[in-house]
Amino acid sequence: MNVWNTAPFEHGSEWVRADFHLHTKADKEFKYSGEENDFGNKYVGQLKAENIRLGLITNHNKFNKDEFKALRKKARKEGICLLPGVELSVNDGANGVHTLIAFSDEWLEDGHDYINQFLSNAFIGKTPVQYEQENGRTSDDLLVTLKKLEAYHRDFFIIFAHVEAPSGLWNEIDGGRMQELAENPLIQKHCLGFQKVRTHDKSDVKCRVKVQQWWEQQYPAEVEGSDPKKLEEIGRGTSAFLKLGDFSFDAVKYALTDFHFRVTRETPTIRHSHLNAIRFEGGLLDGKRVTLSPHLNCLIGVRGSGKSSLLESIRYALNIPFGQKVQDRDYKNELLPHVLKSGGKIIIEATDRHGTSYEIRRIWGHDPDVFVDDELKPGISIKETVIAKPLYFGQKDLSAVGEGFGRDLVEKLVGEKLKLVRQKISEKETLLRKAVENLVSISGDTAQKLAEEEELKDINYRLEQFKKYGIQEKLSRQVEFGNDVAFCEKVEQLATNWYSAVYGAITQAESEYSALGQHTSKHNPEFFTRFQAKLNELKDTLSSAKTLTTTIKAAHNSLTVLKEELNASKDSLKDEFAETSRELVKALEAQGVTSIQPDDYLNLTNRKAVLEDSVEELTQKTSSIEARKAELLKALEQLNSAWHEEFRLISGELSTINAAQSSLQVDSSFKGDKKGLADLMENTFRGHNIRRDTYKSLADSYMDCAEIYKNLDLAATEAKSKSETFKEQFLGNLYELLRYQVPNTYNVTYHGKPLKSHSLGQRASAMMLFILSQKENDLLLIDQPEDDLDNQTIYEEVVKLLRTIKPVQQFIFATHNANFPVLGDAELIASCHTNDNTILVETGSIDDKKCQEKIVNIMEGGPEAFNRRKTIYHLWRAG
Repeated sequence: MNVWNTAPFEHGSEWVRADFHLHTKADKEFKYSGEENDFGNKYVGQLKAENIRLGLITNHNKFNKDEFKALRKKARKEGICLLPGVELSVNDGANGVHTLIAFSDEWLEDGHDYINQFLSNAFIGKTPVQYEQENGRTSDDLLVTLKKLEAYHRDFFIIFAHVEAPSGLWNEIDGGRMQELAENPLIQKHCLGFQKVRTHDKSDVKCRVKVQQWWEQQYPAEVEGSDPKKLEEIGRGTSAFLKLGDFSFDAVKYALTDFHFRVTRETPTIRHSHLNAIRFEGGLLDGKRVTLSPHLNCLIGVRGSGKSSLLESIRYALNIPFGQKVQDRDYKNELLPHVLKSGGKIIIEATDRHGTSYEIRRIWGHDPDVFVDDELKPGISIKETVIAKPLYFGQKDLSAVGEGFGRDLVEKLVGEKLKLVRQKISEKETLLRKAVENLVSISGDTAQKLAEEEELKDINYRLEQFKKYGIQEKLSRQVEFGNDVAFCEKVEQLATNWYSAVYGAITQAESEYSALGQHTSKHNPEFFTRFQAKLNELKDTLSSAKTLTTTIKAAHNSLTVLKEELNASKDSLKDEFAETSRELVKALEAQGVTSIQPDDYLNLTNRKAVLEDSVEELTQKTSSIEARKAELLKALEQLNSAWHEEFRLISGELSTINAAQSSLQVDSSFKGDKKGLADLMENTFRGHNIRRDTYKSLADSYMDCAEIYKNLDLAATEAKSKSETFKEQFLGNLYELLRYQVPNTYNVTYHGKPLKSHSLGQRASAMMLFILSQKENDLLLIDQPEDDLDNQTIYEEVVKLLRTIKPVQQFIFATHNANFPVLGDAELIASCHTNDNTILVETGSIDDKKCQEKIVNIMEGGPEAFNRRKTIYHLWRAG
């Protein structure tokens, strides 16, 4: 049960329970035996207990001013509104007809009591003792009574009491007279309700269906009243609720005249996610908290008053992107830094579809954070979990139908649903990058292998020259020692790699097992007891693995010791080796050979060993080039499949969207943006004198760069004399070209014609109706939706539709057009204005007098202009 709020309407108009037929102890039929001084407290307490926020005091042919004022005073303190009224039995029908009359406060202003003056006039010739009871009847019929009421020039309305019961209108008046009453201007003007309609469709009695046929468009609201004869009966029976934004006679009267939208039997449940308020810390709105309604919110103000700042703050806090085709990006990008200032913070209070409350907090320049009960909840998606699929349209966005508009629209409508497939696309791009790198790396290895093979041939030739002088035999021992040491070093490196791999795997496994935690199964406890036992056995293998690393490390150390032993042996022979080299040099000099040095032979021999190992390794690598090409083609196919999956998801969503209405349709084409493909190649190959026609021809002939790669030799012929340059540049930029996703294209039509061929006004109208037809978007933000819309379209098409859908969606509009707040019956108005480098925001409902004054001043040019137009329109109509 909701906590009772003594100051309702914080979030604008809301549904309140109303009782239009209340009696008090001033009525002779009402029984009260408690303390006299405690009656008011008990009466208001009973209203509160029954959740009654609005009550009409209607004692039989009687109005007790003092009692009413005392009750009203106590009720106001509890956030309950009481209206002055009377249950008047007029002299009509066989037994009289009971009417419930509600009076405006004008009847009691300045200490007067015009209500009792009217009652005395209605019962001329009778004393209060004679008529202040249930069976008292006026001297006048219904129409005369209404004329007498009008003579006071003070506002009122009537409700027919318990219409089906004795003394009820339906029971007392025959069908012919009922039709006459329905056609009478006085009835049409002042009759706003039938109380206690119970029979809906029954052939042999007056019922709702029959009366609706007689009264047609004049059939009024159906309301309820408990007609209590004691405290315990207050609130008994069926409930009725009015949507009000203020406790006033005018607000109640308007709600009854707009009963199709403002009167109901049950309080509607809010099932859509919505924003409740926005708070600011720092900047031009520092310390402000702006409340919001779950339904229609209109931000109003003169230009530069801050309404766009408020709307942009909401967009930014919710992390809703502008879209690619935003019309005023520079202005919007500069707006928030000016409004929030450095360190400025926005806090959004929100409720999801399940009723859970959240706070979304965002500091300027940082990512938004989501909190539940003041606890940070990382990873929660704002646009899925908190607020379901919010939409944002800036100024002129609705009519901005140019290149890329369809893509931008699709992103706004279905972008959030593509997260998983786009994550898959990203993963496939990573696989493609690896495949390209592997292939490119093999291409480099092939070139290196060829170069090293050439170098090896040269070394072998040069070593043959050394053999002629017997150097090979004389230095063989030194060469063999070098080969032995090189082998030991190679083995040592393998041991190091082996130890690092095993140790790293064990460390990772330990971390992953620790992260598993303890699993508790509610439905399979016995199974998981056995499963946990086997898991523990698996974890125990880590101990064996750690023992293995110790063994590997010990073996590695032993190999290192042995290698050092060999090095020591080699070093011990260095003098011997040096002596051999000196003798060899002398022997060569004796033969007249000075160009050959023993050190050169040793260096060439060492280099030969290195090259032979390298060529062998490169031979193994390059032998898999065909496999690497196949790996690349497979990666391309997987990436293309992910792109196509994204396209199918979009097409499916568009089919659903198109089916929701027939006027505006969005059709998609897979990889349809040929210009984008041509532009990519032109930008990539810029500076190589390849003609633009080449890129256009290739884009027309191939779906994407992957298809060009598969047919590269043929495709390169399009470049004619530059074919080799084209191939070289294509392979040199292979990954960037292959990963390029040729954009899908979207054709937007309105009534069968391309939307861009319609006028700005038609485009805007079509788009507005289109986005209003979307059922899954709980929140719609639009900055000045009236731009490019004419007033007739706004009212006839947009506002009328808006009124039917706002109970299930939240709308926040920054607007200059009065049709949205007034004819759209906005639940909340936020009036913005600036003062001393501060933005001030005042909120209220359309029923609030202060808000009404602001609407007239801001949106109608002030009272004088408003009244002048009203007078002119009245003269036109009279003419």
